[in-house]
Amino acid sequence: MLIKNVAASLPSRTVTNEEVVDMIRFHSTGFEGDINRAMRTVKTLLDRSGLVNRRWCHSHESPIDHVAMATRKALSETYLRPEHIELFIFVGIGRGFLEPGNSHMMASTLGFKNAECFDVVDACMSWTRAMSITDSLFKSGQYRNAMIVNAEFNMLNGGPLYPANFVLKNQAQLEYTLPSFTIGEAATATLIVANEPDNFSFAFQGKPEASDLCTIPIPGYEGFCHPTERIGANGDMRFTSFGHELHKKSDEITEVLSKLPIPKNEIDIVFTHASSKAAWHGYGVRAGIDDKIYHIYPETGNLVSASIPAAISLAKDSGRLNRGDRVLCWVGSAGMSFNASSFRF
Repeated sequence: MLIKNVAASLPSRTVTNEEVVDMIRFHSTGFEGDINRAMRTVKTLLDRSGLVNRRWCHSHESPIDHVAMATRKALSETYLRPEHIELFIFVGIGRGFLEPGNSHMMASTLGFKNAECFDVVDACMSWTRAMSITDSLFKSGQYRNAMIVNAEFNMLNGGPLYPANFVLKNQAQLEYTLPSFTIGEAATATLIVANEPDNFSFAFQGKPEASDLCTIPIPGYEGFCHPTERIGANGDMRFTSFGHELHKKSDEITEVLSKLPIPKNEIDIVFTHASSKAAWHGYGVRAGIDDKIYHIYPETGNLVSASIPAAISLAKDSGRLNRGDRVLCWVGSAGMSFNASSFRF
């Protein structure tokens, strides 16, 4: 499998940590306790994570427009056109439909009229999981090309984050709500072709006992699991994430690297899930690859399943990533699941 091109489309609105704190203060009119202390805590923790800005949509921007821009850019440097694409996969959390798959609706809207379609929903691991699935499908000979897209626009009114998660009731709520304030938005499109079948290596590791640490439950979820007090702490259809505990319970992030048969000295650049620059720098130090990590989190925030493809796109456009470079992708995700994968770009 070979990545033919990757493109990202970021919204035009830049939002600072200070603006986010002001929004939380504005919405938290019923806060019980010292609101000034709570806001200082939020600002300090956001700054310590390495976050400076995140990108959100203005009112005139829509997710489908950004997906259209990303797919057009991904195809623009190739002979392929939408009607040539054989497989169209939509990945991630941001979505407009539970049925049919978002892939069908977007393929129809954007002119991918001959593509077979399906969705992959695996939290922040969704893009990586889809890449692994596509690699296997290519090896089976079923398809010659594929387009993998996401539309992580979760700050839209009525979405899983805003404004509900910006209404703080007390200081204790920060334990499972703070990650909400790190989220950015983006659409990405990854064009892959069935060349070089041995190019990609994938290593996965799971930790399902920690599945309740990061959730967006839908109404009636109780019948599909053994409920715990952590699931849905912010309510149904709302993002709940015990961010500190997630990072604390992530020893598998470094363990999964040992499953990948790629010597560290061959790696040219590392792309991580953009959940925290400080945390991933720490993991990188432990693994001895901190100097190779390409961080986008400070200027984009957490782009959820778009983190890796957006980083690849930005690194390519800036000249930091070049054809032939050995790439390592490194992800820790809700679930929990962990991945290290590598390929030649």
